[in-house]
Amino acid sequence: MNMHSAENIEMLKAQRSSRFAQDLSRYRRNGKLAWYEPSLWALAVYRLGQFSNRMKIPLLRKILRMLHLPIFAFVTLLTGIHLPRGAQIGGGLRIWHFGGIFLNPDTVIGENCTIRQGVTIGNRQEEHDVPIIGDNVDIGAGARILGAIHIGNNVSIGANAVVLCDVPDNSIAVGVPARVLLNADKDKGRLQ
Repeated sequence: MNMHSAENIEMLKAQRSSRFAQDLSRYRRNGKLAWYEPSLWALAVYRLGQFSNRMKIPLLRKILRMLHLPIFAFVTLLTGIHLPRGAQIGGGLRIWHFGGIFLNPDTVIGENCTIRQGVTIGNRQEEHDVPIIGDNVDIGAGARILGAIHIGNNVSIGANAVVLCDVPDNSIAVGVPARVLLNADKDKGRLQ
């Protein structure tokens, strides 16, 4: 392994360790952590599951996974938020409201995304037929994002939208099935 690869690996490790800190920063209100939010507990258990997946010592990894499973099941049942440890979720995730959130274990979500209640992100037909979601995506309540599609960066998914096609960067997807409105000018509150 060359030095350049070792530096990349160290950078990735630093990013992983700070993801929960990024999550926590989005749960602050008036400078205080909103520890009472059920979504924060579900997110903490997800990050614990990710930690167990990265454990290098096989016996310790197995023990952590065995401990994680009942905690994960309990928190999922309690909160109605299913964030399996196999999903790849960037830092800064914010989940608003309580319950009805399901992610396929193969889901990929970028950084600084927002998910609201009643959202399903998963497959349409095949086992690994799941979306890849970019950074800064805002997913409205009741939205369904299904199949092997790509959601770009800086995208808003409207409430109750059923997204079955790719959505390019800086767009809005609304409706059933979702239609894509391009070049969202969010600062002015209108579409170009």
